[in-house]
Amino acid sequence: MPANTAPIFSASGAVSLGSAITAIVTDYNGTGVNNVVAFTANATNGGFVQRIRFKAAGTNAVAVARIYLNNGSVNTTATNNTFYGELSLPATTASTTAGTVDVDYPLNFALPPGYRIVIGISAASTLASGWVPTVIAGAY
Repeated sequence: MPANTAPIFSASGAVSLGSAITAIVTDYNGTGVNNVVAFTANATNGGFVQRIRFKAAGTNAVAVARIYLNNGSVNTTATNNTFYGELSLPATTASTTAGTVDVDYPLNFALPPGYRIVIGISAASTLASGWVPTVIAGAY
């Protein structure tokens, strides 16, 4: 039973601390071996996902992040995933005097218990430094 029901609010924060994704994918269904499970909703009550922040970890070529919703089962089966959206990620250059870009992808919806967010990044060539996805969410 969710902790708050009228209106419903997150009972606690749920932030995924990802590591840099450098391996590229070519699929459009979330089944590729290099797709990453970036967030899993609370197994009992689900959760609310506010956004995903993509932070460049250094120098990268132009890329696209593909975001999938997964029903909590293995993401290597296409019918367990739905292609939710994609986001263009700019070319970045590491610098000691200027910051790299942050790119936010707003979601603002509730995930059912155990559902997951899967992310794949596609580019024409290998990403030199990668992109770090951080999911900002709350657990019910």
